[in-house]
Amino acid sequence: MKKLSTALSCLFIGLSTQAAPPQAILAEKNFDFLANYCLNCHDEEKQEGKINLEDLDFNIKTIEQAETWQKVLNVMNSGEMPPEDKKQPKNDEKAEFLDELALTMVKAREVLSDSGGKITMRRLNRREYQNTMQELLGVTVDVKGLPEDGGGGDYDTSGSTQFLSSDQFEQYLKLGKAAVLEAFKLRENKVFTSPMVFRVEPEETVNPFLYNEIEEMDDIYLNYKAWIAEVDKVAALPENKKILEELKKEDPKLVPGNIEFYRQAIKLVGMPDPNKYGFRDHRRATFGNVVKNRSYTYFKHYLDLPHNDRGTYLKNVWGTNRILIKPPEGTLRPGKYKVRIKAGVVEGSEDFRHFIQLGHPQRTNHLRSGLTDVISTHHVSGSIEKPNLIETEINISSSTSHEFAIQERQPSKPAALRKFYEASKKNNGYGIPASIWVDWIEIEGPIAQKETTLDKTLKSHPVISSTNSHTAMTEFKHVRKFLTAFAKAAMRGREPSKKYIDQLMEIYDDERRNKEQLRVNWRKLKPSLAEPMSIILASPGFIYLNEPGQDESRRALNDRELAVRLSYFLWSSPPDEELLKLVEEKKLRDPQILAQQVDRLIADPRADKFVAGLVHQWLDMKRLDFFQFNVALHRDFDDSTRAAARQEVYESFAHLLRGKEGGKLANLIKSDYVMINGLLGTYYGLEGVEGDEFRKVKLPSNSPRGGLLGTAAISAMGSDGLESSPVERGAWVLRHLLHQPPPPAPANVPQISRLADKPLTTRERLIAHQEEPQCASCHRKIDPIGFGMENFSASGKWRTEEHFHAKGQKAMTWEIDPSGKFHKGPKFADFLEMRDRIHDRKADFARNFTEAIIGYGLGRSYAFTDQELADRIIASAEKKNYQVSDFIHSLVKSKEFQSK
Repeated sequence: MKKLSTALSCLFIGLSTQAAPPQAILAEKNFDFLANYCLNCHDEEKQEGKINLEDLDFNIKTIEQAETWQKVLNVMNSGEMPPEDKKQPKNDEKAEFLDELALTMVKAREVLSDSGGKITMRRLNRREYQNTMQELLGVTVDVKGLPEDGGGGDYDTSGSTQFLSSDQFEQYLKLGKAAVLEAFKLRENKVFTSPMVFRVEPEETVNPFLYNEIEEMDDIYLNYKAWIAEVDKVAALPENKKILEELKKEDPKLVPGNIEFYRQAIKLVGMPDPNKYGFRDHRRATFGNVVKNRSYTYFKHYLDLPHNDRGTYLKNVWGTNRILIKPPEGTLRPGKYKVRIKAGVVEGSEDFRHFIQLGHPQRTNHLRSGLTDVISTHHVSGSIEKPNLIETEINISSSTSHEFAIQERQPSKPAALRKFYEASKKNNGYGIPASIWVDWIEIEGPIAQKETTLDKTLKSHPVISSTNSHTAMTEFKHVRKFLTAFAKAAMRGREPSKKYIDQLMEIYDDERRNKEQLRVNWRKLKPSLAEPMSIILASPGFIYLNEPGQDESRRALNDRELAVRLSYFLWSSPPDEELLKLVEEKKLRDPQILAQQVDRLIADPRADKFVAGLVHQWLDMKRLDFFQFNVALHRDFDDSTRAAARQEVYESFAHLLRGKEGGKLANLIKSDYVMINGLLGTYYGLEGVEGDEFRKVKLPSNSPRGGLLGTAAISAMGSDGLESSPVERGAWVLRHLLHQPPPPAPANVPQISRLADKPLTTRERLIAHQEEPQCASCHRKIDPIGFGMENFSASGKWRTEEHFHAKGQKAMTWEIDPSGKFHKGPKFADFLEMRDRIHDRKADFARNFTEAIIGYGLGRSYAFTDQELADRIIASAEKKNYQVSDFIHSLVKSKEFQSK
């Protein structure tokens, strides 16, 4: 410790006008804390536990020093140190020390992990691989079997986290070959001039099922009544008198006439055989009564509704709950199809139910209900008299299911609706009222799609199959030209070597001979081409974004490499023809042309991939999928709402990215508009928003919705599916909006959940948690912000009251108090004022965003060596009021982006 003063003096004396790299230095004022409470046992002389704090440098430069300081932090957080029999610091004093040490350790991790600007060679991540295969072949590849991306807090574009084993190359080969064969099938379908049209009239499919189900219930019920009549006769026999007495003694309800009695009928002597009445056993026989009581009136009610002669009503509990779309076998060829639905809503039904889900029907049981997955959700805004037409597109491949279905929007576990059904049945006598009427459904396709790279390559380099040995050389010449062109396209403009093509031709020749295809047509030629093509799609030149160079030296990217880096940055896809043409002309590096290309790439729909890839990771949106929401508490926050809430955040960013006027980054903190569709308009209670398209919607004054903090997604991420979590929400704001990330939670600290069954308000519970100094050091910064967001429920609905329910405890309700004070900062009275104070710190938000795009765009973790680059980007953006597109332009034109 004596060495500290000298070291610090040298440090400050040695400072020049040039900024030194950031360092992880614990403030010298903390020496007094260690001297008072630690050095008696951990000085140079005693070194208890082999820990010498006296000589431990406050300037953390090595992993070993960091590990020792981390041990100090851990034992202080856990309460192990100082020991109980030693002098103890005051809570505020300990909290202050822990706060400073924790933040110093965060800085130490950044400093010690800095790559010095080095970009590790990286491969296509899952998203990029899928997008690239789509561009090349027009096929959507299932990437679940490919290596995981990202890790350790890095973006999925970071090369240092992308590992690949030899057996995973086999997976690329397998996927590549399947994709090539699928692409050839898609090409075959393009020769069909007229698409197939298949229509479903639900009054001819669903309604007959309902009639049959009612008839079956009637038959089953009659058999049930006949069976129990025989059981009653048997029960009255003398030999069953004692058995009846024993049953009644066991439970007074077990007497003839009660359903529970008939479930025990097997105990009677001479019980009538259920098989004679059409039942498997006595328990199944009693089920006949249950089924009729449960859903008979429900089915009857739906069939008695008007307009059933020309359509049907969607049910959401029991029976046939979906409308199946199943064209005849073999009629759905791989490709893109349009699906059209003509539907209207029942007058007076609940708005949040006016949505249809489209997906694949589940087949795990015999029930005619449920979807295995939801492909899309659609708003029904018309009436039965004037239904609206919904139109969407779906992709069909050889490996996907060729049957589809629609249903009224459902929770992920539809059985959860049964409680609502029973409650409705008590009120109206039949169950949940109808909400959506469907006139018809239609599927049409395959429809025309844009040309893929494979299409263009085959057009410019056609492959003609030989029919005899005299034309074999011509065929091989054509194949060679095609494979050369395809390899160049797949490797993003890099010319393949002669040796590489020779090897591919050997493989093609072997395939050709093995399959005895010398006298076959083009259709039979495809399997032989698929093998060398799949090898191209599993080669390092395709899988890796190849930027060769010496490890120790930096160099400028050439035009082709710059085009590749730019397109994968803004499209997560390969460069298109325009970019590659500029590469050939050696014009891409021209600053004016490069800026024009950035604008063009941003305006292209493919930039939506950039938006989703960056925003999802930058804002930690994976947490949105962590929990299933309790249906009883959050009825309308289902998977459809979750998907729309996620898309709202993407659309909000995309609007700013592409906005020439008003595309200010700070609008993500506060704005007077939202980017929503009909589902979220209904969810937020904003009238006049219809349809599936996301659009800009002006908000009323003093609305809490404008900006990220008012979105359902951010609220849901700050919850556990049951209740809101001020801690998660406050930490998220510090981490992503204020650029002040809290340190990781220490191990072995008391959990907030220990107070879960106490009759305390949320604020009281967290204040009690802060009594522990190791908790207070972080929570005094986090909690006030979380309290400011408490007017949003776990699912993002606005509320003014909160409730407490716990078994054995008295229920309580309290008015939410959103007021608070930023740690060492201003006070706020409510959420709107807190949002204003966060908006005041838009410069901090701009730095957080800048570090995100540097890490994402350069394919490595942001580190202190990027400080100068970040400063340049922020300075440029500030001049344009932090316009989002300017951040992108500044990064792309930087020497760091254009260098290896």
